[in-house]
Amino acid sequence: MKKEIIGGITTFLAMIYILSVEPAILSGSGSVTGDGTTMNYFGIFLGVCIASFASTFVMGLFANVPLALAPSMGVNVMFAVNIAGGTGANGHPPTIIGYEGALIATMISSIFFLIFSITPLRKIIINAIPEQLMIAIGVGIGFFIAYVGLSSIGWVAHTETGLPVADLGRLKDNYPQILLGTGLFLIMLLFMFMKVNGGVAICILIGTVIALIVANAGPNLAVSKEGGIFYNANFVDGGGKWEYDFNGFASNIKNTWKEFTNVEIWNKPTMYISIFILMFLNFFDATGTITTVNRQLNEAAGTDRPLSHEALIIDSGATVVGSAVGVSPMGVYVESGAGIAQGARTGFASIITSVFFLISIALFPIFKAVPGCVTGAATLFVGVMMMGSIKDLDWKKPEIAISAFFAILFMVVTYSIANGIGVLIILYVLIKTFKKEVKEVPITLWIVSLIFIAYFIAYAFIQL
Repeated sequence: MKKEIIGGITTFLAMIYILSVEPAILSGSGSVTGDGTTMNYFGIFLGVCIASFASTFVMGLFANVPLALAPSMGVNVMFAVNIAGGTGANGHPPTIIGYEGALIATMISSIFFLIFSITPLRKIIINAIPEQLMIAIGVGIGFFIAYVGLSSIGWVAHTETGLPVADLGRLKDNYPQILLGTGLFLIMLLFMFMKVNGGVAICILIGTVIALIVANAGPNLAVSKEGGIFYNANFVDGGGKWEYDFNGFASNIKNTWKEFTNVEIWNKPTMYISIFILMFLNFFDATGTITTVNRQLNEAAGTDRPLSHEALIIDSGATVVGSAVGVSPMGVYVESGAGIAQGARTGFASIITSVFFLISIALFPIFKAVPGCVTGAATLFVGVMMMGSIKDLDWKKPEIAISAFFAILFMVVTYSIANGIGVLIILYVLIKTFKKEVKEVPITLWIVSLIFIAYFIAYAFIQL
């Protein structure tokens, strides 16, 4: 029981960054009305808390697995930039179908995804993917979230849209967060070698306490002012304020459904292409993540428990809930692995995690105060742990080595798990064909590879 509680808390603390990242990304989404309005920040935050609480609680109660759900990273950027668009003012990208159209597209795609998951088709596709490819997906996700962690710490630069790019961050400006985040990561490694339970959670708490002390003892320091890493921890004259805008939450939802019949949304091809792409991204992002975390759970517990059908249904149904409360597509978080590493084995850990999402509504300013570099250290740690299975890949087989290499590369450089999985499967099928081993490729993989080709073609039409 103690390990389940520690594991549940650890998972929450490892993915707490979504409570600030999701609102920061989606709040720049413009309205289809073109009046310059955007999504309300607190409304998005509240939507994340409600959707994450509900889906994670149900996952723990009915699927009995330590998996936590929240809005998926990467997909939320596409939601805001490529589907909704900005306001078109002050250098922001132009409005496309607005946040209202993006939420409607998310809802429709999630209903299709849920129906798809209720049938045996999702499991058939999962079972058709060879074990070596599933290992490659897990390793790729490990690299992906390690990259997310490095960018949160400040080692990696960002574009104007918030996406990390393959360039060093501004070390001269970012050194406080780099020192804190890197230091905490090294302590996490030390705790792991010392076999300290809850090491990740302890480090996140240490980092938060440091932020609160520095920000409030030195409110005039650069790190405590607007734009500084401790700004939201500054309760003297910074971003640390006990303010709640529940009307903003209501307006996000009300405005969306008010525009449901707006022809400006339905007349644009982006709407229909987005429904297909969001369903596709949901399927492969979620499937890749959930199977990887399930494998990690089996390795940690010494079991061989198959992925439950209930978990797949709940995972797909989460986005229906998320879109209804005004957030981008939901999915299982690889940070669930942090809780598993700390001893989580059952759904009770998920219930603990879900309760903290509910509590965070009241403690909005406190959770908002956790610096990104602190949660980035936890994310980096989980990524490093997940890459351990790279030794299990058969690098002597070109269809495994080449496809795995490019899958990892594409997941990182395109900031998308689904893109990496697509490249993985397409290359695997092609190389098997070149080797005249076509009969060894299941028909399901041929179909999936063709769908991925269609996905990449469709994606080209929604890019700005």
